[in-house]
Amino acid sequence: MFKTVRLPVIAAMAALLLHSTANAKVSPEEAERLGTELTPMGAIKEGNGTGTIPPYSGSILGAPEWVDYQGTGTHFPDPYPDEEPLFTITAQNYKQYANNLTDGQLALFEKFETFRMPIYPSKRDARYSDFVHENTKYNATHTILVSEGNGFQDGFHGTPFPIPQNGLELIWNHQASPNYEATNGALDSASVFSDGSMSWLTNLEERWIMLYSEALGREAYNAQPFNAKVMVQTLGPARKKGEIILVHEYRDVTEQSRNAWQYLPGTRRVRRAPTISYDFPNGPGGLRTVDDALLFNGATDRYTWKMEPVRELYIPYNNNRLDNPNVAYDDILTPNHVNPEFMRYELHRVWVVVGELRPDKRHIYAKRRLYLDEDSWAAVLADNYDGQGVLWRTNIRTMVNLYDLPGMGPRVEMYHDLQKNAYAANYLMNEKSGPPSIPKKLHPDKYYTTSMVRKLGRR
Repeated sequence: MFKTVRLPVIAAMAALLLHSTANAKVSPEEAERLGTELTPMGAIKEGNGTGTIPPYSGSILGAPEWVDYQGTGTHFPDPYPDEEPLFTITAQNYKQYANNLTDGQLALFEKFETFRMPIYPSKRDARYSDFVHENTKYNATHTILVSEGNGFQDGFHGTPFPIPQNGLELIWNHQASPNYEATNGALDSASVFSDGSMSWLTNLEERWIMLYSEALGREAYNAQPFNAKVMVQTLGPARKKGEIILVHEYRDVTEQSRNAWQYLPGTRRVRRAPTISYDFPNGPGGLRTVDDALLFNGATDRYTWKMEPVRELYIPYNNNRLDNPNVAYDDILTPNHVNPEFMRYELHRVWVVVGELRPDKRHIYAKRRLYLDEDSWAAVLADNYDGQGVLWRTNIRTMVNLYDLPGMGPRVEMYHDLQKNAYAANYLMNEKSGPPSIPKKLHPDKYYTTSMVRKLGRR
């Protein structure tokens, strides 16, 4: 049907398919493009015409042989430590690169003289496991959207819609981008305000991502309602120590996007927390919403989602320097934005999806635009607009090769409030022993219950 995968054709294809039926599957013949003219994940295999985006090689599975990686739960060494930037985009020259920048990136250049983007050679050499690739191809011909796009059915352990036909399929690809089956570990978050002050939070997070649970399997996963279960215990600051949040995420969010419960040491009781969803403020300083996590997560039902043409953008990629354990938080968390010295940007193709608030729904963002890395489907940039159409918040998510996943995946999330001149940085690990590790044994299902929350809270 489609004989070429060049960018203009993909963009035209996106435009033609905006009004496709929400639950369409691709044919077996169309799915055969995966692993041939498309990558196993559904990205354009070839590079761009100017050679600034290379062809996909998929030559690295896990840690490359030239890095000294110590295993899960330890820092990911930089696979390209000796590379230098090709050039740097600054507040003085950014306009000449505007075609490859987002509204949010342009706003940061216009607002802060100190903001800059060092541009490095683009890499497309990391790959996912054969199991992820096999399931992604199976999903292409089996997974469908259900409940008017508020969930999907018969998807498992891979991208649900590797040949997407509409905006809803794109937003679910992002939410279901490759992930760990389970992780356990502590991470730091900080909000940096315009006066230079900071607010800190340290959480111990235990996650069971059932969508990516090999132990569960496709049949068992699709026979139960959950996408993920998460237990979060606050370790600091002292005034919040001992707080616990339990979250159940659902595969079909028609009836409920999530269930959440909260334990507060002052009351020594577990209470339902129905507000932990949508635009409820979250994190130190309230600089983001609950559904800003991952740049977007949770129920899709308050927006209409539209696919826009594929773009070539400078995105954060291979950002191992930002995670370097030899770099202190004080060096990273500079006023107005993270220290550009530790950032790395590369030119990549991205899928673009726009959510516009439905007339009968409420949310503090009237529009949100997400940019999805074509090789992972993870959102790496997001712009959120207020009711007057003015850009309010712009968010960034760094990407590294997660050697224990294996494959490219997200690391640090940065949320910039352009009205407050403040930002939050989540999932920092420089002053930790490393990122959350893959546990040797999964918690039993009864661990993610309110009974366990009470037990943990009263220890």
